[in-house]
Amino acid sequence: MPKRLLIGLILATTAITTFAANDADTLSIPTLDEVIVTATGANRNLKAAEMGRHVIGHEAITRLPVLFGEPDVIKTLQTLPGVSQGVEGFSGLYVHGGDNDQNLFLYNGIPLYHVAHLGGIFSSFNVATINKIDFFKSAFPARFGGRISSITDIRMNTPNFETYEGKVTVGLLAFNGYVTGPILKDRLAFSAGVRRSWIDIIGLPTLAVFNAIRKKNGKKTLAAYNFMDFNARVDWNVGGGKIYAVGYSGHDYLKIGQREFETGNAVDRFFDENSNRLSWGNLGVSLNADYRLGGGYLNAIAYYTRYSSRYAQVNEHQSNLDDSDTYGRTYNSTFNSIGDFGVNARYMQQWRETWLLKVGAGYVNHNYHPEGIVNEFTDNRQQWDDNNGNPSVKSDEVFAYIDNLFNFGDVASLDVGLRFVDHFISGTSFPRLEPRASLRVNVSPDYSVKASYAHINQFVQQVSANYISLPTDLWQPIGAGKQPLSSDQFALGLYGNLPWWQLYFSLEGWYKDMRNLVEYREGISSLNPKLPWDAKTVTGRGWAYGADLTVTKEVGQVTGALSYGLMWNRRKFDQLNGGLMFPAKFDNRNKINITANYRLNERIEFNAGWTYMTGNRMTLSLYNYDIPGADFTDSPSSTDGGKWEGNTYEQLTGLGYISGRNNVRLPAYHRLDLGMSLYKKLKNGKRTIWNFSLYNAYCHLNTLTIVKQNVYNWNEAPRREFRKLGLIPVVPSVSWTYEF
Repeated sequence: MPKRLLIGLILATTAITTFAANDADTLSIPTLDEVIVTATGANRNLKAAEMGRHVIGHEAITRLPVLFGEPDVIKTLQTLPGVSQGVEGFSGLYVHGGDNDQNLFLYNGIPLYHVAHLGGIFSSFNVATINKIDFFKSAFPARFGGRISSITDIRMNTPNFETYEGKVTVGLLAFNGYVTGPILKDRLAFSAGVRRSWIDIIGLPTLAVFNAIRKKNGKKTLAAYNFMDFNARVDWNVGGGKIYAVGYSGHDYLKIGQREFETGNAVDRFFDENSNRLSWGNLGVSLNADYRLGGGYLNAIAYYTRYSSRYAQVNEHQSNLDDSDTYGRTYNSTFNSIGDFGVNARYMQQWRETWLLKVGAGYVNHNYHPEGIVNEFTDNRQQWDDNNGNPSVKSDEVFAYIDNLFNFGDVASLDVGLRFVDHFISGTSFPRLEPRASLRVNVSPDYSVKASYAHINQFVQQVSANYISLPTDLWQPIGAGKQPLSSDQFALGLYGNLPWWQLYFSLEGWYKDMRNLVEYREGISSLNPKLPWDAKTVTGRGWAYGADLTVTKEVGQVTGALSYGLMWNRRKFDQLNGGLMFPAKFDNRNKINITANYRLNERIEFNAGWTYMTGNRMTLSLYNYDIPGADFTDSPSSTDGGKWEGNTYEQLTGLGYISGRNNVRLPAYHRLDLGMSLYKKLKNGKRTIWNFSLYNAYCHLNTLTIVKQNVYNWNEAPRREFRKLGLIPVVPSVSWTYEF
């Protein structure tokens, strides 16, 4: 059935494109996506039917103050209204009440699953290779699917067919380089970018000195970390079109632990080593073809992408190095991976300036390893294991879509589309229709109103028990007896060009209904190899709603934006929290971002950004149930304390009382970032850039979590304390860039 349906979809698309080509007018490939609406932000804001779209160029990313000297795609998106950052300093993206796994990242058409280095401090994208980003958070075009919260469509720089050029940037924790140029002038060209951390290189001498000091105590610290990503593109101009290949590779490796060993002339020499090892990364390659077909434009792509992560705890010990029978080893690990092979094609054609047609179809084969668990034990020359066999799940997905953009001059425009998708997994088919529509009506030459609706489905989710999106979080496809995650999102907005200071604004109200969200069951260990991966989770619903306001100035010596987001974010699971509704972890009610850029002259530029956000939520025991013998008296039924000696921990402290899931809101988050760039022109068009920045300039230690502690002092009664823990103080950064 999947093959027959795929063949039918391709034949239908071919028929449509052939019909469209017969009535074609001319169409310019470089301006295809902007044929009806001009590319300036003010005009798009006022005249386009689309809502919730942000187009971010390379310069806008590099102008923001940076952390550790690294411009970052995700942290740029975090400044937008309706987008929460999750935990400070990390590359979390929580859009319109969604979770981090509900965002689709496309790197020149290649889908990537986990897009963070250094546990989330940096995103996986080398900014030097990026031309622009299209970010959608509502009114998703019909050509996109598979994620319910946002689409981040990242486009690489087109290689230079005429001359060689590039740049090298050196920051505090990493360096990157980018180069492009012709292979055969005007016919064949390439571009390549590489970025690598040098934490391990810088830290190696320090670690060696530290371990030399500890050696006399029989201890050694094990530590290693590095990340590297590589991007490459080769373009070949052929008659009437272009063929190009894209490659991406990004990988992280972390090891930390300690080794203890004998010192001096001990009779029984021994060692005991414990280490934690974590590795994760993406690999993606694609072959693309762009071709003029009559008066339209045909694009086809075939790609392969793979994401994998492995976490391992390893203990090796030997109580007597002269006796091999005293050797023992324990190895515990989890493994998770996704491999996708996909092909798709799309055709676009415009009739005058009134109708733009987009149609497409495609196929994706998914190969999941949702949860591989390995527990191995070796002792006294005996070995046993407790594994789950690393189960594999395969699925097939076919889709087709049609999108129509009708433009009625300055009066109105309508974008209406329909996407069909069918997902086949474990002998079950999940056919779905996804209607999309957005309408723009001008109420005056400077103001317009818009409305949109989008229905979208997601067939894989990442299950996490943490507040930080970690590479150890498991990606899981649709399990037995479950349905795909789906969302309906409605939006209504007012847009305008203000009569002073060349400002324009957008005000969008939105409502989002999510079904079949996945969470871990209460009381279930995610590392239990005896329980199938799809039996560890439960499904529920989510609701989020709010408003996004943005005021932007793009022209002049001073540019910038002010954005405000208002949001409510709720969840309800029948098997969690007693079946009662509860707030989501990132139910951030208010969010304010102010960014400003001041170009003093051609050599000096200043930038600043201020962020305020209502605090995240967490689950915390505020009181304890009293039981006989407890020393604390803060529960509703408390009694006098008992003796300390001979009692269990629960008898000493009582049992924690939790009123509900995510019952505590953390203090509000706010910080100021400052930056300055110094430009210097050199001979032959070369240039250097020094960038200086202060992250969290007034050193406000934002609260990451609250810890409950039981305090015992011999001279006073036992008591409880709640302590706020912060992580990132003021962080100065510097980077140097050489452009040639």
